[in-house]
Amino acid sequence: MDFDSVNKFISTHYRLLRKFSDKEILEINEEISQKIFIEEKEKNDVLCRVCKYNISSLDEMIEVNGSHQHTFKNPVGIVYRIRCFSSASGCMLIGAPTTANTWFPGFSWNFALCSQCFSHLGWFYQSAQMTFFGLILENIIENPSTH
Repeated sequence: MDFDSVNKFISTHYRLLRKFSDKEILEINEEISQKIFIEEKEKNDVLCRVCKYNISSLDEMIEVNGSHQHTFKNPVGIVYRIRCFSSASGCMLIGAPTTANTWFPGFSWNFALCSQCFSHLGWFYQSAQMTFFGLILENIIENPSTH
């Protein structure tokens, strides 16, 4: 529900609202605002493709080395397209951090799995200056309500 829809709703139902006290109207407006906030937040969800568990948010996307999206090939020739996120609370980290074959010089990495179904979603990168998640585009989806 966007702002215009809320305004239309309120103006359409103005006669009903006049029957409420000012305090009740404020409570109704607060409830509507909360619903809009929750719906907008859900629209930005980034989900695990396998189990649809909430992994991160589009609001958490960041640029690393000038871009929020990168394409890399690992040592055995598998190509990965990743998107960078400042946090991914739906991920769990496994393995000891390593700098072996890192795609981001100066960063160590370890695996990032879905905390719900344990699917491999990408990697967690860390350096002395920053940390971020590189999530595999093919393994995550944006909340379908955004489309």
